[in-house]
This record gives sequence, structure tokens and C-alpha cells, in this order.
Amino acid sequence: MYGIVFSKVDVVSREVFELFSRDGVLRYRMNLGDYEIYDLKGNLAFYALGKDIVYLDDLEDVILKMQERPQELIFVSRHAMRNPRPMFTTHVTGNWGAAELGGRPNTISLANPHTITAFYRELCRVRPDYGLEDFECHIEATHHGPTIESIPVTFVEQGSSEKEWLISRGWELLHYVVDEFLEGRLISNFEPAISIGDLHYLTMDNRLISGEADIGHAIPKYVTPITRDMIVKAVSMMTHRPVKAYVSWKAIDSETRKLVAEVLNELNVRLIKRT
Repeated sequence: MYGIVFSKVDVVSREVFELFSRDGVLRYRMNLGDYEIYDLKGNLAFYALGKDIVYLDDLEDVILKMQERPQELIFVSRHAMRNPRPMFTTHVTGNWGAAELGGRPNTISLANPHTITAFYRELCRVRPDYGLEDFECHIEATHHGPTIESIPVTFVEQGSSEKEWLISRGWELLHYVVDEFLEGRLISNFEPAISIGDLHYLTMDNRLISGEADIGHAIPKYVTPITRDMIVKAVSMMTHRPVKAYVSWKAIDSETRKLVAEVLNELNVRLIKRT
């Protein structure tokens, strides 16, 4: 059983929720705290009524009080960026440092690399079916809240400004890929991996599309300093232990390279240098 998470105060999230409602597949079950909880095809839908989706830090506690607990959480969200351009994104949540946008500081969520990357590939694949070829597709570095450590988290987003948030074909696309996931048609089982030192929007599209790896946590180059603790967390907070780490070698300094190589060797994770 899965949990799909929506927020009423997020326009993309709300509209995708409404599409499921119009399908007639949502059945109201109960209210818990600030959430309405629905049955969604034998899964759970959590509809936050008053909080933005990145600030749902109480959701883990709500779930732990329930008799039925989802094995995985998919958050449907808008995506924002400083210099906006059309894109769909997917990623796991967490903070490598301060919690500037929800979650807890220095804490990352549990990542399922197969789910994150399966959503990424499918978002890329179906864009033309919805006339959205101009939308980019990216896996993002681990960032923002909420922080959830006991259940794997995947954010699926449409962005990156109000103009794109209001494109209804984007809502329909997200509705379609989430439904595929619930129906068990969104599956990937390539080698689990992490990324270190890449840009915020990972630059390994061809590797991921071809099935070379499924990415979970990503520590971006702007996180400084990269510490032993961060690397250990990136490896340990995965549903499937990574067998390799893609390291953007020229993006990190010599001291960090030495640390990364040392820690990955200790953890028996293969280092793949990206130049």
C-alpha cells in the first residue's frame, strides 16, 4: 500500500487531487489532525488542508499513529526556481545543512532510488503525449522538507512558475504517472547509486535514461564542506544500498576528493569519476 500526498494550498497538488476525485476513485475515510485521508484504489491519499507541502513535517507522526501504514510516500507538488523555466522534476527530500524550506536540519529522508528514477524516466517519456515537449525533465539534488526517515519519499513536481503551474495538461500528466505507479506499471530495477558534486539539476540524463543506474540521494556541489557524515547518510538512507557513486571529480577540491574516495572505499561503494 502506498501513500499519495497532496496539499490544498499548492495549486498543482490540489488540481491533481481533483482529477483523482473526478475519476471517482477517492473514498473519504477520516480526518486526522490537519489532514483528510482517503482510500485511493486500495492505497491512502493524504490531503493537507492548511499547510504547504514542504512543511508537512507532522505527517510521519500522523502515519505512525495509523493501523495501516503506507510502504512509500509520493508527494505531488509544484516546483519553483529563481530563474524559472518549464520542467518536471523528481527527487527525495532532506537537508544537508540548515532547514530553510521545511524539514529538519542536517537530516535526510529515506530514498527509494528505483521509484525516483522510474518517475523521472516516465515524465521524460510521456511529455510529447501531452504537448509538453518544451518542458525539461530532471532529477534534483536532495533538498527541502518534509523530512521523513521511516518511509521512502519521492517528490514529483511541475514547474517552475505560476505560468507553468496553471497548465492543465501538466496536471493530467502527473495524474497519469501517479496512477501508473499505483497500478504497478512504473517499475525500475537498475543499479542503485548516489551522486556527489553534481549540479542541483543532475547532469547525467543519458546515463539514467539508458538504465545505467537508479539515483537516490544527491549531494550537490554547492554543499560545502561535504563531510563524512553526509556521505554515510547518503549511502545509508536508501531502501536499496547503493553499489556505486557518481562523483563530479573536477567540481570538488582535492581534500574533498580524498575524503570521498576514502569513505566510499570504507563503505564498499564503487566510485565512478565524472569529468
